[in-house]
Amino acid sequence: MHYTVKELLTLDEFREAEYIGTKQSLAKNIKGITVIDSPDISLWLNGGESILTSFFPVKDLNEEEIKDWMHELADKKISALIVKIPKEFDSIPKPVREVCRERNIPIISLPTAIPFIDIIYKVTRKIFNQDVEKLEYFREIHHRFTELSIQNVSDEVIIETLESLIGNPVTIYNELFKVIATTDKEVELFYESHKFQEEKNTKNTIFPIYRRFVIYPKLQDRECEQIMIPVTSVNQTKVMLVISAIHSGFSDFDFIAIENAATALSLNLAKKIAISEVEKKYKNEIIDDLLSGDIRDEDDIAERADNIKFDLNSRSAVVVFTLKFKSKKVTSEIRERYYNILNNNIDYYLKNAIVRERFNQVIVIWPVHSGQSNKKKEMDTIKRTLGYVINKFESTVRDAKVYTGIGSIADTVHDLPKSHKEAQEVLDVNEMSYQHNPILSFEELGIYRLLYQFKHDNNRLKEFIPASLGRLLDYNKTNREQLIETLEMYLQCQQNVSRSADRLYVHYKTVSYRLDKIKEITQMDYDDANEMLSVQVGLKILEIMRKE
Repeated sequence: MHYTVKELLTLDEFREAEYIGTKQSLAKNIKGITVIDSPDISLWLNGGESILTSFFPVKDLNEEEIKDWMHELADKKISALIVKIPKEFDSIPKPVREVCRERNIPIISLPTAIPFIDIIYKVTRKIFNQDVEKLEYFREIHHRFTELSIQNVSDEVIIETLESLIGNPVTIYNELFKVIATTDKEVELFYESHKFQEEKNTKNTIFPIYRRFVIYPKLQDRECEQIMIPVTSVNQTKVMLVISAIHSGFSDFDFIAIENAATALSLNLAKKIAISEVEKKYKNEIIDDLLSGDIRDEDDIAERADNIKFDLNSRSAVVVFTLKFKSKKVTSEIRERYYNILNNNIDYYLKNAIVRERFNQVIVIWPVHSGQSNKKKEMDTIKRTLGYVINKFESTVRDAKVYTGIGSIADTVHDLPKSHKEAQEVLDVNEMSYQHNPILSFEELGIYRLLYQFKHDNNRLKEFIPASLGRLLDYNKTNREQLIETLEMYLQCQQNVSRSADRLYVHYKTVSYRLDKIKEITQMDYDDANEMLSVQVGLKILEIMRKE
């Protein structure tokens, strides 16, 4: 409910007033009223006031100065200029009329006999009464939602109460915009037609409020306004409170109800997190026992596993995730938020997974339900789902990359420690390698499985580097790295010069020249299969040593 210019004109004092302005300006909201008593009045305005003036403070200003003065008032978004023409002016100054027309500010010209004090008294009383009404409503609504929080009601009850107060459907989404609860399934699905914009008139609210227009396919592609309030809890867990204006617009009283509902949801979220932390601790202890092989009492572990809905007779593979950030200066809040997004993505695509967070890692006991004996196909299924998880994460987050390691499939619960160790080895090797592969299984490690054992012992690793490659590494010219890169690509392309040239973006003859130069330096025999295998192993060792 607002006090508008249109309502102002209904006062007795404005019976003989002249209105100069547009029809749209009649809807402007009056947030206060004041008399101009100095040229620098704009410094003391909050915004939205109606200004009373007889132009006395600016009578000595020239036209350009009056125009600047009016623009300063317009920048404060004054709702109306109420004027009385004094003897010093024949009419409203031309610069005033021009700026008001340009900035859509209505002018109300009063007879000189009307006292400003009468207008100020009536307008102030009206605005004060409105504020008192809002305060009473806030107290009533605050009490109502506080009672709901004390009663420990569900999120569904909170949004149903909000809907009954504002007359529009309400939905709660998680950060991935997956529906948590709604009062109307017809508004769950929508398409964005305009980007979110922060609500300008709610600066004093606890939560930021965003508005946009969206299209609802279940409502015959109807376009309606939508309001979103992000509700964040202590550990950066976030839900979105979304209201769809399919029945009516939003008033100041609606925003009071919305903010109190958001506060109640925030308290609910904090309680859920507290309970979740206790459950997570219990769950983590069981997972740690399973991954370490600490199964002393079969009956006890069976009962505990049943509590976290893990079937001890199921087949699983352990998958380990970690995030690598592009920036070295990452706050703990951002790190926690990104891992929450990763966890949400895992949960989105894998409902039955058992998840454990530990030391900047997410460990997943990944269920295998195929019933096949073909482990390659089962592994391909895991990789395909992993691809969905990673793509969804990296489409949301631009400054972090996902690294994963997949252990071999465990046929029984007693094989889980082995699968976990393998997944960790894969992850370590993946991090050491310059060729980042976000989805890598233990079976794909190849020679790295052997080399990994010596990853911290460079002297032992050097023993596996053949003499011919060693001579290239000792080559002291500036083009050494270029020659090593060419040799690596040549071997990756199965010693195909043309394909190597394409992938290096150089001419065919350039690659041939470099290979001849490498042969001259190293006495390498490209036709000796055993030597080429040794060189390939040596290049992989070089990759590990560089990373270390």
